[in-house]
Parts: sequence; C-alpha cells; structure tokens
Amino acid sequence: MGPLFLYYVLIFLLEAESVLTKITQIPRHLIIEKAQEVKMRCEEDTQVTRMFWYQQSPEKGLVLVLYSVGKDNTENGDDPQGFKAQRPESNIFILSKSSPEPRNSGMYFCSSN
Repeated sequence: MGPLFLYYVLIFLLEAESVLTKITQIPRHLIIEKAQEVKMRCEEDTQVTRMFWYQQSPEKGLVLVLYSVGKDNTENGDDPQGFKAQRPESNIFILSKSSPEPRNSGMYFCSSN
C-alpha cells in the first residue's frame, strides 16, 4: 500500500507543475529622472484572461494600479495615479506614464490569473 500511495502523489505533483505561469517584467529594474517617460511591460507565457499591475510603497502598502480582463481592455484599479495601460496581445500588459511624479515611486508588480 505504501508504494502505491507514493505513485499517486508523484503524479499529482507533476500534473500541478504544468499549470504554472511564467511572468516576465521588462525592464526588471528601472530608475528614471524627473519628467522622463516610464514604460513597463509584462509578458506571461500562457493565454490568461486577467492581468494586473500593482504598486508597493511604504506609504500605501500594496495597491492595484490598473488591470485588464482581456485583449484591448484596461481598467483603473484602486489608485491609477495617471498611469495608462495597453493590452495589445492577450499575454502582454504595458504600463506607462509620460511624466512620473515622486508619489509614483515604489516597486511595481505584474500578475495574472
């Protein structure tokens, strides 16, 4: 009974690994000067429906900036801060702002589901 149980657990773990999504943010690090345009690109390796951009800062914690529920769709999050977004492909979500302000400082994260 012991070896049979291990067999089922291994099959389950291997199956679970196949549903993981790889997300890449380009660029990985970005430092800009005042009034310099900022553009961040998020790519994922599957065809997901929803994608999200979050900002994390000491003052506000983690905040949803913008999100998308599909190609060519973007919606404001809890605090869009003047950012704009594009979703030209179902696996690409671009966040941009022409003149960032000090309040836009923070770490930005992209996610999908």
